Amino acid sequence: MMNSSDRDKRVILFRRDFQRFTGGHLKVWHYFNHVLASEAYIPRIAFTPTSKWDPTNPWNEARQYISDWNPSAADALFLAGKDWEAISNLNAEQPVVNLIQHPRHANPEDKVSGFLRNRAIRICVSQQVADAINGTGKVNGPVLVIPNALETSGFPMIPDQTERPIQVLLCGLKAPDLAREIDRRLQADENVAVTPLLDWVPRAEFLKRASEARIVVTLPRPLEGFYLPALEAMACGAIVICPDCVGNRDFCRDQVNCFRPAYQADAIVAAIYRALALSPPDAEKMRDNARSTVAEHSLDRERRSFFNILDKIEDIWAAG
Repeated sequence: MMNSSDRDKRVILFRRDFQRFTGGHLKVWHYFNHVLASEAYIPRIAFTPTSKWDPTNPWNEARQYISDWNPSAADALFLAGKDWEAISNLNAEQPVVNLIQHPRHANPEDKVSGFLRNRAIRICVSQQVADAINGTGKVNGPVLVIPNALETSGFPMIPDQTERPIQVLLCGLKAPDLAREIDRRLQADENVAVTPLLDWVPRAEFLKRASEARIVVTLPRPLEGFYLPALEAMACGAIVICPDCVGNRDFCRDQVNCFRPAYQADAIVAAIYRALALSPPDAEKMRDNARSTVAEHSLDRERRSFFNILDKIEDIWAAG
């Protein structure tokens, strides 16, 4: 239930079609909580009738903020992905914040590309995503970049390297064929023990396994907007191997805080052997650099960057 001070806050209305937990939903959940922490705004969220309410839905514990989809009753909208489909008429006076999480928004063959013509204040999760949509020449409104942040609350205890039973954890949910090929090539080497993870598991289980591994190979799709699992694996204290997927170029710094090989089986296998051959001091230096990268992508920094937009949203909207 809202208190009296909440009633004085302006409403930002979110919308979600929740079918299963994804990184995209997690990031919208983060922004929902950023609004909740604001002194001037309060969130409301509408769900599609077919949305699932399984235990993985983050809004299970925020049901008091669920409302009907009534954009005219809100002071601003927060949309991501296909949320635009629920908009029948745009109000020129009502600010719209549009979170862009993938370069596919720049693909003219993808339905979401057409939404770029709708006026909005766009927040991109990486510079690569911003460059992609700006390159279309179709964007209506300002394009801002707030790099994805990592929520580290609930992470498992990070064990010492000597207490990690998994030598190489191969995470291939998004690229199972590539993962199987890499696994096949390494099976012939009795000195390399690979633990494949090809099926979906709850985030807590993924983090637990990553914290038990000395090396974590995260396989994104060839094109991603950011790819949070690589950053999560860094936070778990593992040496991370994540092939180039465009959106990971700013935070996956090859041979500095991880290995970022080309998106090819040969290159990834070679990176695994380089990781296995790291001297203890070099491995610890890479893990130190990874910890610094994780600290750079804190939720607090993301929140402060978003508040810089919220505090000036009317001016940004009027200028855009």
